[in-house]
Amino acid sequence: MTGRSNRHRTSAPMREEHPTPFPTALLLDTSFLRTIGGTESDSYQTFIQYVQTEDRDLYLSPGVVEELTEQRGYISIDWVDRADTADWITLVGDIQPGVRVHDGPRAGQVMDRVHQRLATFEQTNPDELRKTDSELPAVAVMLLGSTPHDSVGILMDDRNAERAIAGVIENTYYEGRIRVIALWTALEYMEAQIE
Repeated sequence: MTGRSNRHRTSAPMREEHPTPFPTALLLDTSFLRTIGGTESDSYQTFIQYVQTEDRDLYLSPGVVEELTEQRGYISIDWVDRADTADWITLVGDIQPGVRVHDGPRAGQVMDRVHQRLATFEQTNPDELRKTDSELPAVAVMLLGSTPHDSVGILMDDRNAERAIAGVIENTYYEGRIRVIALWTALEYMEAQIE
């Protein structure tokens, strides 16, 4: 357990305001990759410079790979191809729903709970909602269990998904270990570190 008391907290944080220390494993959502733009954008340059300077590992989940493949004409960088050629981006394999770390919920349970919460926030039938966002914390559980990283940052630009994930991991073993970090918070932090 983290040893922190949550008694004084009134609600789950939607996003981290001060992401220090920054996770060494970064799980990237399609919304994040779409928003940072192409190689000419300042956001992209800041992100890549930080990742390479600070030796961070990037991961793409199966759902994100599928979305990136579908949106190939709308996202100026082929991140899937880059993962095949760059050793700092890794394509994650299939979700292993039974994986858990210590007394945290299993990856499949985390995924199902996030999916239900997100469907409520989006006011959409869960069967009609893609599972890309809800698989991200499940992949984070797998990374915690199979890599030396002690925390995984989920970088995204989707407020409802941020809220859904944060609400599910709150008060579990994963709180503080799986960290949802909003796009602009992440970029602001990265920019400050590389100046």
